[in-house]
Amino acid sequence: MKSIAIISSEFPQVQPLTDILSHDYLIKNSQLERFHADSPLRAILIDAAIAADAPTQLAQLQRTNLPIIVLCQHETQYPTVADIATDYLVQPWHTSTVMAKINTHVHIAEIVQGSFNGDINNTPQLSDREQLNAAQEAAILCLASVARIRDHATGNHILRTQHYVKALAEYLRYHPDYQADLDNNATIELFYKTASLHDIGKVAIPDAILQKEGELTPDEYEIMKKHTCFGFDAIHSAQKLLPHEARNSACSFLRYAQQVTLSHHERWDGSGYPQGIAGDEIPVVARLMAVADVYDAIISRRPYKHAMSHEAAANIIVQGSGSLFDPRVVTAFSDLQETFRKVSIILEEYFPSLADPNESFYCELP
Repeated sequence: MKSIAIISSEFPQVQPLTDILSHDYLIKNSQLERFHADSPLRAILIDAAIAADAPTQLAQLQRTNLPIIVLCQHETQYPTVADIATDYLVQPWHTSTVMAKINTHVHIAEIVQGSFNGDINNTPQLSDREQLNAAQEAAILCLASVARIRDHATGNHILRTQHYVKALAEYLRYHPDYQADLDNNATIELFYKTASLHDIGKVAIPDAILQKEGELTPDEYEIMKKHTCFGFDAIHSAQKLLPHEARNSACSFLRYAQQVTLSHHERWDGSGYPQGIAGDEIPVVARLMAVADVYDAIISRRPYKHAMSHEAAANIIVQGSGSLFDPRVVTAFSDLQETFRKVSIILEEYFPSLADPNESFYCELP
């Protein structure tokens, strides 16, 4: 079982937090001077007062490359350690916020650590099912990367939006309106995987439109909008090509993949495309992707625009509640704003976007 360390001088005060986390993690309570990071540890939670009074020790904790979540009694405590901390939690502890933040940062840390472990010969032996799942995920990312390579402006947009969607899903699984749709870890994992495919339809958009530096004309915009249908058609065609038994096994994945490719530009008030559906008619995975996609588009540089700040993006998302976006998803985003901001920073640091369209990881062999 994965472990989380809680560094606090007042253990009874953090007991409610321990109760929330103990369903999925082994909790190790510690004092700062006695803390030791062992291998199963996945995150460090530290009291804000202790963190503020011990900057040297906090910097040492940072060198463990584990997520450092600061526990605050009120919002004003966080800015004093924001540059070193990964994220924060404010009392009273809410299960939705706690689990969304912790699970998101733990998952990202595992990806980062895995990316620097280049010796695949020393990786643990996987079962046949685990190997099949790994191959599936690799194939999905390869397919998603085709769209990223064609659309040079997206950089690591795919990776970031995957984690935004996952964080929103982790949060909303505790909302009564969403419990039926986000009922287990497998569903959230499928949301995470299929989110990477949302823009694959862009492979069918002409370069003159996809990479245009100026504003699109009305006719060009109509062509660009077709990427949703092209993506849906690609997934649907793949479904028809599968043998019947395999099609049944992949049913949930294919359903969510078709939903996210087709409907991630639908809007809560019905003003989106391609179908103009509204409200709860919009599939859940597409509602989450709508917020994730718009947020990341705003903070990213594109051929036709400069990158805007996190604050500007957050304001646009909040203002779009009830018109562009599901209000419940916007509430989740509002509570996870710092998580979104830090996810974008962390992933850009470890997996930087390709700034030059001609840059490639390909090396010519002798």
